[in-house]
Amino acid sequence: MSSPDFDTIVIGAGVSGLSCAAHLAKEGKKVMVFEQGKKPGGYCCSYTRKKLVFDPGAHWILDGPGFNSLLESLNTEPIDFIRLNSVYRILGPTKYVDIHFSEKELFIKSMRKSFPHVKDANLTKLIDIADTIKKEMDEMPTDSLELLSLFGKVKTGVTMLLKARNMMKYSSLKLQVFLDELFPGDDYKDLRAALHIAPGEDITAIALLVFLAFGMEKSAWSPKGGAQKISDALAKAVKKNGGKIVYSKKVVKIEIEGKRIKGVVLDDKSKFTAKSVVAAIDAKQLYYQLLSPEIIPKKLKRKIDETPFADSWFSVSIVTDLNPTNYDFDGSDVLLLNTNDIVEAGKPNNPEKNSFVAKFNTLHDDSFKLIGAKAEHHGIHLLSPATFDYSNYWKAGKKLNRGEKYIKFKEKFAQKLIKRMEERIPNLSKHIVQMDISTPLTYHRYTLNHYGSGLGWSDMLLWKQKIRFMKGLYACGMWSFPGPMVEPSIESGKNAAELVLKYLK
Repeated sequence: MSSPDFDTIVIGAGVSGLSCAAHLAKEGKKVMVFEQGKKPGGYCCSYTRKKLVFDPGAHWILDGPGFNSLLESLNTEPIDFIRLNSVYRILGPTKYVDIHFSEKELFIKSMRKSFPHVKDANLTKLIDIADTIKKEMDEMPTDSLELLSLFGKVKTGVTMLLKARNMMKYSSLKLQVFLDELFPGDDYKDLRAALHIAPGEDITAIALLVFLAFGMEKSAWSPKGGAQKISDALAKAVKKNGGKIVYSKKVVKIEIEGKRIKGVVLDDKSKFTAKSVVAAIDAKQLYYQLLSPEIIPKKLKRKIDETPFADSWFSVSIVTDLNPTNYDFDGSDVLLLNTNDIVEAGKPNNPEKNSFVAKFNTLHDDSFKLIGAKAEHHGIHLLSPATFDYSNYWKAGKKLNRGEKYIKFKEKFAQKLIKRMEERIPNLSKHIVQMDISTPLTYHRYTLNHYGSGLGWSDMLLWKQKIRFMKGLYACGMWSFPGPMVEPSIESGKNAAELVLKYLK
C-alpha cells in the first residue's frame, strides 16, 4: 500500500485554514491547502476599485501586537497596524444622537451631549458592567476543551463558573431587555435605540458590552492597507514553513475508507490522499456536500438542520469625489439609524428603514489609497442586513441566474441605500465615480458559506472541532469553536492543528 500524498489536507484558505496549515507545517508535517478562490482570506480580504482598497468583511482586530507575535512564532515578518481612536460610532434617528465607542471620557461626553437627561448612576453602571466583562475575558482560559485532560476540563469548568458569571449572564440576556432595565421609560427611547448596536431582535447584551469594553481600552487595530494583509501574512507563514497552497481548486468530495479519512477529490477529478483532513469551511457544505449525508449520525444531522445561521449582507462600495470629513465623518465605522423602533431597524431586506453600517477606511489609513489613486477620491462602503432568498433569490431564481433581472434589482436596492446615505452626505448619488454592488449571492459565490452567512451559526454554539464519527477529520473556523471573527478563527485553526498532531502521533 502506497503512503499518503500528505499528512494533512486543509480545505479552505480563510484565516482559520491558513493558521492550521502554518502551525502543522512548522511542526514538519506535509501539508496542502486547497482553496476554490483566487486568493486567500475568505471574509478577511480586500479588493480595489479605482485604486482604492475596500474590505468587504472583517477590517480590524482586537490585538494587533498579539497577531504579530503569532507571525513571529511562525517565522514570518510582522505587518503594520493602525490603532483606532474610535471603534464604532452611532448616528441615531435625530441629528443630536452621536455616540463614540472609544476611550471612556469621549464615550461619556458623547452620551451626555446626545442625552442630557441621562442619569450618572445609569451611565456609570453601564460602564462598570463593561469593565467587569473585559476583566473576565482577560482571565478566561484560551485552550480548547478538546485539548484538555479530564482534570483540565474540570478546572476550566470551575474557572468559568467562578470567573465568567457576568459573561454567561449577559451572553444569554437579550440586548433589548438589558437596555429596557438599565434605561427604562419613554424618556430613554432614543438612547435605547442608539445603543442597539447591530440589527436583529436576538442580539444579546454581550455584543454591546464587548464593543464598549474594548472601545474604552482603545483595543482595535486596523491592518495598514486592508484586511488582505492579515490573510497574506498567514499564507506566507504556510509557505515559509514548507506547506503548500493551491488556488482555484475546489474540493468536491472527501473520500473515506470505512470510518477513516482517505483523501479528497477536486473539481478537475484529480485525487489526493492524506492521513487527516481539516475542513476550514461552512459546516453544511462539509456534512451535506463533501461527505455523504447518509453517514451523518441522526443526532448531528438534526442539530445541523435545526440550528439557525446568521444572515448575510448587501453592500455597496462607492468611489466618490466628495470628502466625507466635510460631513462630520472621521474614519470610524458608523451605524446609521432613522427609527427608534428597534424591531423595525433590525429587519433585513429593508434599505429604506433598517439600520446600516458605513465604513470610511480611506479616512483613517492613507494606504487604502494605492499609488496612482486620485487625491480627491474617497471610499465609502455601505452594508445592510439581507437574506439570501429575498425576492426569489434577488430575481436570480433558484438556479441563481445572475442575469439582467438580477442586475437591475440589486441596482434599485443600492439606490435606496444611497438615498439614505444622502441624508448625511447630500448629493452623494451625483458624485459617484464608481460603484460595486454585492448581494448575499455574491458573498456565497466567493466564500461558499451557506446562504452567504457572514458569522456562521447565529446562536454561537460552540461546535466541536474533532468530527467524532470519522477518524482523521477535523473542522475549524467560524462554524466551530471558539466562534466567528478573525482572532477566534485563527485560534480555531491553531486548535485544529494541535488536535491533528495528537492524532498523527
